[in-house]
Amino acid sequence: MSNQPKKISLISAIAITAPSMMGSGWLFSAQLNAKLAGNYAFLAWIAAAITVLSVGLCLAYVVNKYPVRGATTRSSSISHNNIFGMPFAFANWFGILVSVPTEAQATTQYLAAAMKSTTLMEHNVLTFNGKLLALGILFIYLIINYYGIKLLAKVNNVVTVYKIFTLVFTIIVFIIARFDTSNFTLINNSSYGISSIFTTVVGGGLIYSFNGFQLPASFASEIKNPKRNVPIAMIGSIILVLILYMSLQLAFMGAVPHSLIAASGWSSLNFHSPLLNIAMLLGLNFVTMLLIADSVVSPSGTGYSYLGASARMFYAMAISGQMPKWTIGRLHPKYNLCRRSMLINVIIIGVILWKSDSWATLMLVVSGYNIIGYMAAPISMGGISSKTRMFGAGVFTLTGVLMSTIPVYELLMINSSVMLLLIIYGVISIMNKQVGIKQLISLNLPIITYLWSIYFYQNLIYSIVMALVFYIFVTHPKYVAFCQSLNTPEINDEVNIFLH
Repeated sequence: MSNQPKKISLISAIAITAPSMMGSGWLFSAQLNAKLAGNYAFLAWIAAAITVLSVGLCLAYVVNKYPVRGATTRSSSISHNNIFGMPFAFANWFGILVSVPTEAQATTQYLAAAMKSTTLMEHNVLTFNGKLLALGILFIYLIINYYGIKLLAKVNNVVTVYKIFTLVFTIIVFIIARFDTSNFTLINNSSYGISSIFTTVVGGGLIYSFNGFQLPASFASEIKNPKRNVPIAMIGSIILVLILYMSLQLAFMGAVPHSLIAASGWSSLNFHSPLLNIAMLLGLNFVTMLLIADSVVSPSGTGYSYLGASARMFYAMAISGQMPKWTIGRLHPKYNLCRRSMLINVIIIGVILWKSDSWATLMLVVSGYNIIGYMAAPISMGGISSKTRMFGAGVFTLTGVLMSTIPVYELLMINSSVMLLLIIYGVISIMNKQVGIKQLISLNLPIITYLWSIYFYQNLIYSIVMALVFYIFVTHPKYVAFCQSLNTPEINDEVNIFLH
């Protein structure tokens, strides 16, 4: 009998990925999108899908070359250097990590609205009891992940069927029950334009809703035939979810009572629990019950998947020397995961959950971290192969434009936290004589300069130019060679294994 850890199939990989993009986002994004973009909401979904699909193609190229555990955080460490890749790895890991408490919060928030009680939530803020319930939900995420990806896959396959059924059923019933075409011909719709698309991709929670497409790359070493199945799982999941989200957007906008938007347009919508409120207004009691149940299932399905991914990312960062070595232990011989890494992640998530008030308080910040994490994929691809730099430049520029649409305050928080982490990491590395000051500056100054340049001046043409200048510099063969010359022996050994 073989002791080789079992690997999951392509179907199970898609079953983990697609539902992870149907968490709390689908419960709120249809309203946010309509408010910010009006009829352009559908183009905003397409723009978001194109963004994550292009990033996914870059990441799939990297995974095809190096199908390692936690590839989403390790890509820039392998292509460049573990110090150069630190801000991207941190943003990717932290973006996934902070998403976990948002899912637990979303479940608690929907339950509070369904029960019409202030026990769990009051004045749009989680109460003490609400936070305790959210922590209990987090504990369930831990149990599901604690016994390896096989248990995760089994639970998730069942959850997937329910999530997709509820979403599709809601879409069909909404369209049949009420579909007012006059909602799409409002005079107020003229106030929206093409620019609304770009601001909505981030502000409407669309990037947040699609996040999770990269999960197959995190599980690359645990998926059968990863060179073929990882890109198929990512691309197939994105297309499937895009179709579902656009259908939901159409059903939601058609079902809204015309009297609510006739005077002030889509911007006047302010449902606390959008889909649930619409179902109640239409008298769809069965759909109402389904949505209440799904408010538990959908966010939880995303939450436990993200917890598993964040633990693997954290393990990968420690292996790459981007986190202290004591934070990892050996992989469990049966379940093929690092339990110490997972427990550390759960503790961090618990602290974040307890300190935050609601789902909305974290969504924009999470999206910003996600975008920085996405930037690593085209950079890594361009660093591995110069032939891909033109496509990579286009993808990176797109992520840079989206980054410039984040509100100034949230962008300040994101940039400050990334810079603070790099300073702490740099001081520790210098004290341990792992790197010199000049080397540290040469590896981290480019990304720090780029992120702050976006913060201080937000303009479309300026953002495009800065993105191109930065990308061309950090993927130039001479700079890549310089970074690789400073790499750790562990990373060089791992690269050599795949090259030979």
